Amino acid sequence: MTCPHCGWPAVVRTSQAMSNLTRQSTYCCTNEECGHTFVGLTEVVYTLSPSATPDPSVRLPLSKHVRRESLLEQLEHALGADYQPHNTPPYTPDMFGVGRGEHHDKRPT
Repeated sequence: MTCPHCGWPAVVRTSQAMSNLTRQSTYCCTNEECGHTFVGLTEVVYTLSPSATPDPSVRLPLSKHVRRESLLEQLEHALGADYQPHNTPPYTPDMFGVGRGEHHDKRPT
């Protein structure tokens, strides 16, 4: 991030999650002559490559660059893979279906 006043780089001093898709960060300009401190938001807005372990409560649109046919083909091949996730429980229902499964807690215990 750059300072909106002088254009110098700004660094994050603090940050807090507002939701699982939005984070608020406090920035400080590195130009000592400017000294501007400001708050910015970072938001996840769409999916480029879908998660192999999606959270059913997260609803993000696919990028217009992603072709659904290609994605469906990838997902069909993924169902036969021997890989087992280590950090998140598997969740493999139809991601384009209407009904979504129950929410699962992704945090490690």
